[in-house]
Amino acid sequence: MTRYRIYRNSAGETTYISPHEGNKLRNPTEFPNLDIALGVLRQCGIPEYEIRRVAKELGAINGAIVQVPEPIVFAELSATPN
Repeated sequence: MTRYRIYRNSAGETTYISPHEGNKLRNPTEFPNLDIALGVLRQCGIPEYEIRRVAKELGAINGAIVQVPEPIVFAELSATPN
């Protein structure tokens, strides 16, 4: 399983998704807003209940973690939500 942290820039809408290992974040991928970042997670097969949880946590604490069975390759994904 690969863990990813989703977090937002406190000054704006920019949302980041970064591989998360222990206390380290690596090579975050930047998205212009939360809707686009959540759309990418949907394309990766993250279940809708997890998408709702991530959105709720980002609203409350500005960060969330999801686990996926295989690493996400963002270059292969569209940056538009479904």
